[in-house]
Amino acid sequence: MLNITRYSIKDEHLKPWVKFIWHLEVEDANIRYKLLPTDCIDIILNLSGNIVYEVDSLCILAAPFHINGLRGKHSYIRHTGKIRIFGISFHPFGFYPFVNKSLASINDKVMNLFEVSTPLAQSLKLAISDEATTERIVNSIEKALCTNLEVTDEYTNKANLILDFLESDDKITIQSFCARHRVHTKTFTRNVEYYTGYTPKTLRSIKRFQKIGNQLVYQKSNQLLDIAYSNGFADQAHFIRVFRKFSGTSPRVFQQEKITVKENVKYTYR
Repeated sequence: MLNITRYSIKDEHLKPWVKFIWHLEVEDANIRYKLLPTDCIDIILNLSGNIVYEVDSLCILAAPFHINGLRGKHSYIRHTGKIRIFGISFHPFGFYPFVNKSLASINDKVMNLFEVSTPLAQSLKLAISDEATTERIVNSIEKALCTNLEVTDEYTNKANLILDFLESDDKITIQSFCARHRVHTKTFTRNVEYYTGYTPKTLRSIKRFQKIGNQLVYQKSNQLLDIAYSNGFADQAHFIRVFRKFSGTSPRVFQQEKITVKENVKYTYR
């Protein structure tokens, strides 16, 4: 069982964009965990051994400072030996103000942070270079993020619209949502893909999968039909097909294998 400490964001300017900062430190680890689809974008600041991702049967050796973009499919993470990592988790629309470039190319990818934004990477490298306490490093990371944050009123309005969509009822179609907010459907779809990397439909599907994954972790296997119906599936067969697409396994196998990060991590909140 890994112990990850999550630090809430203190700076009010960062809170609309950054979910939390996290820290993991283990002396001698041997892990290979499944990463499920997620609507978070993560920056990983790895100060220890190599991190290897297994995606579509390919092994990817990640750069020490890298981005793990929004994921619409499962993958695996492998790490052995000493682990010392700081991570930054962004809302799906929250990473854009720190790089101010299209994110359409980073979804389902592990990318070198220096190749995406050298200024941001350099600021974060400086933030963790001091041999200070974990709390002080987390504070330095916040300061580095603030230095690279560029937000306009126009983007804030667009981000709030994306947030409203993600928090809306799944029964509300994209067309009806756009009509209600007086924005053209094609314009909204194009903006969401530019600022997050995914279309509104895919983002909504990922969010629904995350909810289902949490239910399967904590509920009994004989409740599968109830979970299917409560999440808008017409029948269990459709539910299983969609779940397998995102997780690589059926819901019942998912409940039995217990190899996801969620099931093998204990969180401490600060």
